[in-house]
Amino acid sequence: MGSSAVSEERKQLGALLRGVVKVLVVSDPPDYDQPWQTQGAESSTGSGVIVETARGLRILTNAHCVQDHVYVEVRRYGRSKKHVATVEAIGHECDLALLSVDDDVFFQGVTPMAVGPVPELGDTVSVCGFPVGGERVSITRGIVSRIDLVRYEQSQRMLLALQIDAAINSGNSGGPVVRGNQLVGIAFQALEDAEQVGYVIAGPVVTHFLEDVARDGRTGFPALGACVQPLESRSHRAFLGLPEDRAGGVLVRRVDWGGAAWGVLEEGDVLLSVDGVPIQADGTVPLREGELVDFSHLFSRRFVGEAANATIYRNGSIIDCVLPLRPPRPLVPEERYDVRPSYYIFGGLLFVPLSKNYLKTYGDPWWQTAPRDLLQLYEEGSLSADYREPVVLQKVLADQVNQGYHDLESMLVDSVNDRPVGDLRELIEIVESAEGRFLDVVAHDGRRVVIDRAEASSRQQFIFDLFGVPEDRSPDLLPGAPDAANPANPADPVELDEAEQDAGDSISAGARISQLPS
Repeated sequence: MGSSAVSEERKQLGALLRGVVKVLVVSDPPDYDQPWQTQGAESSTGSGVIVETARGLRILTNAHCVQDHVYVEVRRYGRSKKHVATVEAIGHECDLALLSVDDDVFFQGVTPMAVGPVPELGDTVSVCGFPVGGERVSITRGIVSRIDLVRYEQSQRMLLALQIDAAINSGNSGGPVVRGNQLVGIAFQALEDAEQVGYVIAGPVVTHFLEDVARDGRTGFPALGACVQPLESRSHRAFLGLPEDRAGGVLVRRVDWGGAAWGVLEEGDVLLSVDGVPIQADGTVPLREGELVDFSHLFSRRFVGEAANATIYRNGSIIDCVLPLRPPRPLVPEERYDVRPSYYIFGGLLFVPLSKNYLKTYGDPWWQTAPRDLLQLYEEGSLSADYREPVVLQKVLADQVNQGYHDLESMLVDSVNDRPVGDLRELIEIVESAEGRFLDVVAHDGRRVVIDRAEASSRQQFIFDLFGVPEDRSPDLLPGAPDAANPANPADPVELDEAEQDAGDSISAGARISQLPS
């Protein structure tokens, strides 16, 4: 490369670096072991990049860099002054956040980075940011070695990502990954126990997030809402009666209540194509020429509220149908951020909803040390109209009213006073409307906890004073408070509009033939 070319490249890189930002965060994460309090303030740093949005210039960074934040500052490359920033939008599902700065001086002289196309395999990219090891900006280069759907650690969703061999270390999170003068992704995680294996949030995911924000809200990434399995076995395909000219498709083995497929697909259907894109028997679809990804990409690239056209095979017929796109809603939510834990206490009995945050109180490796019945619900449980949220008797705040139960913990609740418990709000309603002398709590494994209702009420304040509990419940469970059980899914997924209900009814009647620390 000639000296003029090198000089031009350095000039271009210098212009890009003016848009690179260091993000400094003070956070106060919740304490899921004592859900009425927090763990205390802690500091961390990450990286970001200035981009143009429908709302003006903003800083794009990782959601995990600013999760549970109480104070955020930013500092541009080459400048010493720190500016207070506000988290304007956050998408934990895609691990992206947008920050705003009120002081216009912060953005002076910067050219925002534009999101470019997905690079090709073998392309060279540069990772810019502020990793550990120094205070100044760092630039590393690497090769794009893989383009695929990757499980995002922040949400466990499978979304499009780039794998590169450039170093991505603590502090790089949220930093821009560039090719030429364009942003091709955001650094966000690295493979443990491996050298030089980093992952980058792909440009289309970034664009999806920015478009969501421009629509005055964060609706997230839709999913099929069904469990499927590949159909590569010729015997299995013959058993289902699939025509020989239908070489692809995946078998629907479970439909999730309230999801996109609810009321449209059925167990035993074969999903053949989505939006005209054939699904291969191994569950893959083309991303580009010669590049295959999991078919779930066909849903996650779309927007919540849209509809997808699907073709299925059912009982010897080829059926066209419409899937109203909704976000996933698991029975046990993945890790939650920026919200305080839900809890309810009566007579020293501490009730909480089951979540991944709760399971992680068992420490690493929580997936081995947490109770098996709770892990099974997390891994395999499915939502239903009557079972919306598993409730756990987490522990007992010891007092004379609950004597004999002080060692109980992590007890999965089935019923209270012979009434099934569908979620924590329902448990509260049962407890507070109960009549008679006793409160009888029955666990999934048959254990029972029986306490005297009147004595429990009279001892309540004494227990709270002893254990430093401010209220008998979290603020989200106060009368009139919105249901925060699934913050990523604000709308009740079973409230179908008329068009969606008609689509579901028509299919049921036979229809018409034709998914880094900072």
